Amino acid sequence: MDFMEFVEDYYQRYIQVINDFDKASLEPVLDVFLKVAANNGTLWVAGNGGSAAIGDHTVCDVTKGTHRPGQPTIKSISLSSNTAMLTALGNDISYEAVFSEQLKYYLGENDALLLVSSSGNSPNVVAACEYANQRSVPTIAFVGFKGGRLKDIATHTVWIPVENYGMAEDAHQSLMHVTTQYIMAYAKRDAEQKATSEAVC
Repeated sequence: MDFMEFVEDYYQRYIQVINDFDKASLEPVLDVFLKVAANNGTLWVAGNGGSAAIGDHTVCDVTKGTHRPGQPTIKSISLSSNTAMLTALGNDISYEAVFSEQLKYYLGENDALLLVSSSGNSPNVVAACEYANQRSVPTIAFVGFKGGRLKDIATHTVWIPVENYGMAEDAHQSLMHVTTQYIMAYAKRDAEQKATSEAVC
């Protein structure tokens, strides 16, 4: 197979993945995001490697990207972005504890936790989910492959059933984009309706 054939094959398979996953599983994710904002909570995000990068990108789009004057802000923080904290916990306790230990310091009752993991089995992400569950805080898992442990224990799961890390990560990135873009469009529509209503009055 030459390069262009490979490219065509990749995108055709990716399109099939996007067409086939359960899109209704995204609705509870939107609800959790909006409740976090309404209750002045924080959305914590955890992931490793490429999933950590998706987590950092999520923080940017969820908080800065959806912010509108006069609307509640969805405050979000990536648990993988503080290098000093991450390496101290990994060195002094264990890498498995780098996310759950931070949640012990920071997690509030109005918060939520988003976990991004292609395999769904990363021990540190699973540990974070288990801790948040113990605290009765909503947990969201973006997973791929067979879903792993996270698929079974997260409060809400969006499962991309594909055996390819790149495609799983591509899809997880799109889940964040479609959700935040809907929030932006919804906020704009609300503002326009409010302005129209005030003008009529």
